[in-house]
Amino acid sequence: MSTEIYYFSGTGNSLHVAKELQKRLPDTDLIPMLGLVDNEIIIAKGTSIGFVFPHYASTLPKIVRTFVNKLNVESAEYLFAIVTRGGTETMAFLETDKILKGKGRRLDSFYAITMPSGSEPLVKGYATRITKERILRLESKMLERLDSIHKTILAREISRIRDTGDGNRPPSYMVPFLPLLRLITPLLVPLGKLVESSFDFYHDKKCTGCGLCEEVCLADRIRMEDRFPVWQDTIKCHGCFACLNFCPLESIQIKSKFYLKSYTSQNGRYHHPNITAKEIAAQKKVSSIK
Repeated sequence: MSTEIYYFSGTGNSLHVAKELQKRLPDTDLIPMLGLVDNEIIIAKGTSIGFVFPHYASTLPKIVRTFVNKLNVESAEYLFAIVTRGGTETMAFLETDKILKGKGRRLDSFYAITMPSGSEPLVKGYATRITKERILRLESKMLERLDSIHKTILAREISRIRDTGDGNRPPSYMVPFLPLLRLITPLLVPLGKLVESSFDFYHDKKCTGCGLCEEVCLADRIRMEDRFPVWQDTIKCHGCFACLNFCPLESIQIKSKFYLKSYTSQNGRYHHPNITAKEIAAQKKVSSIK
């Protein structure tokens, strides 16, 4: 039995989860979605196919949506997905199933894992949610869950338990929308697309022009001009926040808008401590991790 895990990761949580799962599953390749997504057709070869990615606005990132739409899963006898999220309920599995239904399939199992969120620098109260203690606690819970998840995958068992969030209070900016989430599920897809592409990034005076943001930008939207980064308006952002969170001087900021107050200038940054900028940037190449 061979397994292919296709992943997308901006601040490292999903890549870390994929790598830890790979350790527990024999004969498994990790393959970045981004390196293949521009192909007209993508043909999977594994007998078990998995997707590991973060949710955005509670649903699929557009890059994942495009990838799953293009993926030929005829080789797969078993399909699974793992979503990393900050704690709010995810609708990503519903949309993945909707896409797979057009291929005559559905997910055999799916799992949501709470991790510190890469979008937290935007939100007031960052310091209370991104702490060393919480990072370690969630890491321990994630590893414990994978010990169970991998057994389900190996046995090819059905596990389709609806996600209802982690039970903790969601970020303040999400609270007003929670009662409506189930009612407006059909609207979440276009909302997610809007959110991913609508952030206004800029660099402050701390920027030294190191170019790391250009390296990790998964949309290849950033170009260094006169030694400093410029976000090109003609290229859509993937909303991954890699540039924001991997900047070594926390120089990259997000402008506030009338519908979204940004606190990046007051907050720290988060990316998974076990994942490097080089590993994030490597997703842009067609490659697999054995």
